Amino acid sequence: MATLLNDNMSSQTHLSKGTRHVRLCNRTQGADQLVTNIQPSIDALKAKKLETEKQKELRDAAQDDVIYNDALLDDAIRNVSDEAKLFDRKNPGRPVYQLLFPDGKYSDIVRAPIAKEMKMAEQIAKRIENLGAEHELNSSLAPLNTAIANVRNSINGLDVQDTKVKTAIADEEGAQAELRKQYEYNYHDAAKMFGKKYADRLFPKAAAKVKKEEEPEVPTEQSEA
Repeated sequence: MATLLNDNMSSQTHLSKGTRHVRLCNRTQGADQLVTNIQPSIDALKAKKLETEKQKELRDAAQDDVIYNDALLDDAIRNVSDEAKLFDRKNPGRPVYQLLFPDGKYSDIVRAPIAKEMKMAEQIAKRIENLGAEHELNSSLAPLNTAIANVRNSINGLDVQDTKVKTAIADEEGAQAELRKQYEYNYHDAAKMFGKKYADRLFPKAAAKVKKEEEPEVPTEQSEA
């Protein structure tokens, strides 16, 4: 009996077996209807597989956006740190670094998980804002807020893309199921049309490994003593 498709097989295996089945039917007189019945399911799975690949590529791009914007946020926090240190050197009687960075350093912030880093960056922005609009460090507020917003937007974009990937995978699995079902229907129809023994010819079998003949050993000439 022909080997039917199962849900442990990849989309590529589904398509390969389905396409080979069509090819065998096209070589068999009277099997046109089998091709007509299964070709739409093959085409649908091809389209869903391509869509999944497309959405995964877009998700990778969204992930890269998060990484890129996170690096820019790191830089924005470092810039605030540098500017605060410079301000303190110029104004020893009005230090602000400790106000902005109560822990005394920025390194723990930029090394923190992204969600925690964003929260701490927002706290720094609020502290800068509290210094007043006329304060010299207020000029660093807009770049920091922009960096925070860009990270938030890229994370939201990644969440959206993750959902699209899950949807595409579910649609692809549905198309797999439809092809499996039609593949089985085609087998039963072929058995009715041609008999089970002949029907087996229309469904691909695993390619047998061809054993390569061993090359005969060529005797080496022995040098005369």
